[in-house]
Amino acid sequence: MSTLKSTTRRFYKRMSLREKVLSLSFILVILFIWSNNWLGRMSEWNAQRKLSTIELTTQQEWIDRSDFFAQGLATALERVDPSKTYAAAQLSGRVDSLTRQIGLSGQADIDSVRTREGEIFNDHNLRVRLKNISITQLIQLNKLLQQETPYINIQNVRIQKNQRNPEQLDVRYEINSFDLKDPNL
Repeated sequence: MSTLKSTTRRFYKRMSLREKVLSLSFILVILFIWSNNWLGRMSEWNAQRKLSTIELTTQQEWIDRSDFFAQGLATALERVDPSKTYAAAQLSGRVDSLTRQIGLSGQADIDSVRTREGEIFNDHNLRVRLKNISITQLIQLNKLLQQETPYINIQNVRIQKNQRNPEQLDVRYEINSFDLKDPNL
């Protein structure tokens, strides 16, 4: 160890002032780069630690409220008869049946059902376009859809007068439905 120390000291004493300044600046640049990298990793670690703390706190709040959520789910399920919920194909068929009941089958354009799966239930969305219908037909369809609540819900309705015949309407419905995955809930 002392030989290394003495060799380094001898090498340093043989250097000119210019070489000493360049060596010192080289060492300082290397230290600056190293410390900057180290501080960047430390700040990233600290940000990840804070994010993890927030996530754990949120998860703990969900766990603490689990009884409340279970009670809310039980209350909601008491109001729902699983046999009356509609799967994707059943929703499309039921809406088609309602439009036929009023005599709108020729004027109805029913899109395919979009389904979003969940843990407890599947959420189904359906778009229906009706062209050249009367106001009485619109009211009848609304009444029929309201009778299906809470199993079929109207999310959005757009009503426009028909450009060719102002007494007729063009209507767009966005209809929502759900079906329970486990009928024993």
